[in-house]
Amino acid sequence: MIVRPSDWLKFVRLYIDDGVPMTDIAKKHKIDLSRLKYRVKLYLLFGEKPFTDEQEKRVYTREEKLRAIKEVLNHNKSCRQVALESGMPTPHVVEDWVNLFKTKGEEAIQVSRGRKKYMLHEERQRYLADKELKARCKHLEDENEFLKKSLALALKKDKRLKKKYESLVSLRAKSN
Repeated sequence: MIVRPSDWLKFVRLYIDDGVPMTDIAKKHKIDLSRLKYRVKLYLLFGEKPFTDEQEKRVYTREEKLRAIKEVLNHNKSCRQVALESGMPTPHVVEDWVNLFKTKGEEAIQVSRGRKKYMLHEERQRYLADKELKARCKHLEDENEFLKKSLALALKKDKRLKKKYESLVSLRAKSN
């Protein structure tokens, strides 16, 4: 279930202001208890700021990402702890950065707006070319299927065409 930042704020306020137990909130709204606990800690540290829609769309600089990665790798902090200290709405972002750093190195860490842009330029170009080739292949397969069906219908209706087609097929078989 996808939960908007404003909904998380409501859940946190239910816990803090109204004293509703976290387990009850998690069960009633079908959300993960550990995510709720993280959001409560985030609220206690930073207030409402991390729960705004602008925060969800925030762009992190390359330096911010590298600093967070180094804190995790060099200072033995958890991704969750680094994300919490930075006021990030979710700790999974830091985990993604660390995994990207481990697999592709420092040059893979770039300023990006969305997770799909984590690809390097060359990877993105290759991905787009593959996508275009797959779409072209699908189009050609569909066209081929249409032509086969059209030929079958034409052969069924026209006896002279059927004889010509059969002789063409036999000539082709002889030449191979």
